[in-house]
Amino acid sequence: MIDTEIRHILGLCKTINKYAHRLTLEDLQNDPRCQEIPDLSLDTVQRVIKTVKERIRHGCTPYENKVILHTGPHHDDIMLGIMPLINRQLRPVSNDVYFNIMTSGYHSVSNTFMSGVLQDTLTFLEAGRIEMVRYPDFFKGGYLLKQDKDVHHYLDNVARKDSHGMRRGVCHRIARDMVGIWNIPDEDTLRSTLQNELQKLQDGKEENPKLNQLKGKIREFEEELVWAYMGVPVQNVRHLHLGLYNRPDAVFQPDIQTDVVPILEQFRSLKPDIISVVMDSGSIRPDTHFKVLKSITAALRLWNEETDLSHVRILAYRNVWSTFHPSEANMYVPVSLNAFAVIEKAFASSYMTQFKAEFPNPNFDGPFSELAESIWVKQLRDIQFLLGKDFFYQNKSALIRATHGMLFLNDYSVEEFLGIIQQKY
Repeated sequence: MIDTEIRHILGLCKTINKYAHRLTLEDLQNDPRCQEIPDLSLDTVQRVIKTVKERIRHGCTPYENKVILHTGPHHDDIMLGIMPLINRQLRPVSNDVYFNIMTSGYHSVSNTFMSGVLQDTLTFLEAGRIEMVRYPDFFKGGYLLKQDKDVHHYLDNVARKDSHGMRRGVCHRIARDMVGIWNIPDEDTLRSTLQNELQKLQDGKEENPKLNQLKGKIREFEEELVWAYMGVPVQNVRHLHLGLYNRPDAVFQPDIQTDVVPILEQFRSLKPDIISVVMDSGSIRPDTHFKVLKSITAALRLWNEETDLSHVRILAYRNVWSTFHPSEANMYVPVSLNAFAVIEKAFASSYMTQFKAEFPNPNFDGPFSELAESIWVKQLRDIQFLLGKDFFYQNKSALIRATHGMLFLNDYSVEEFLGIIQQKY
């Protein structure tokens, strides 16, 4: 009932532009939505205010001695959904934080971007600026080493504001990935492969699976970069390449071997105490978010049959494609201007392919990071209607005083989560 009360009281506040603590009984009685609330009184408003404060306290609770697994259907889903919360989870050294990206995301990398990065790689190679190709073991297995060094090299140049060095860092990773994908034996073959792929793109020929695989590797590098901002090592950012990505099922059911087992193996090996999951309101058709949600749920059911998961919490989040109403979330996480600055810088520097996204949000013309921030600002405005602005700027907590945005999530037990998915999806 409290969720209905939050929805109706907030609706009234926004309609008459009045903060909740200033509402009168007459205001409540004259509103057709509030008239539906049983035993309506000013106590109803106080109950809503108390609940909202409790949900904010829940969102401020620190995490310590936890294994935390964040999951995202695509690269950038996690960042755009809950990065400010993750930043706090990464601060205590007692937490182990991992990231599982479920699909390759190659559809989000344009041919224009690919042409540019392949040309850059060829240019650096011919200028002798990709020195690692001259190491004796590079083409035999050395290309698989020092992935963290690529990330560190790139971010060093972000700090130096050296765009040339950043491009060179990307091209180092491109060279490594091409050697593995095309099974390239030497520098001359690498050069000719770059030339051939560039020509195919310029001629507008149909993309081949290897080029799509390379596009996916670029997205993987981007995800490694964004979490390396907070010191997360490459091995903690895992790319599962679920088979569902290219399967156009009319009525989707996850394939046990290609969609469920890879997730289940992560659960078994990491033994997370907390798992984040995208749970969009629009997940009612066979799109990637819906498919990943179904696959994670199937893996969670199997894991639940094997071991006691009564201590495990599921954090259900949304990002730029759909949002929670305050009445639909039980956890409100404050977002500071410092967090805004971090996501803006990290997004602009790391997600190179998304400056001009292949699939932009139809309601916003700009970087997804700015769209996420605008959502957090609007969500705070809703909470300010219920608590008043002075709750924030006069609060004893520095975390609350620094709040200029708000994340909405749902914190569930495993049993609660599985029950909701079964009921709704």
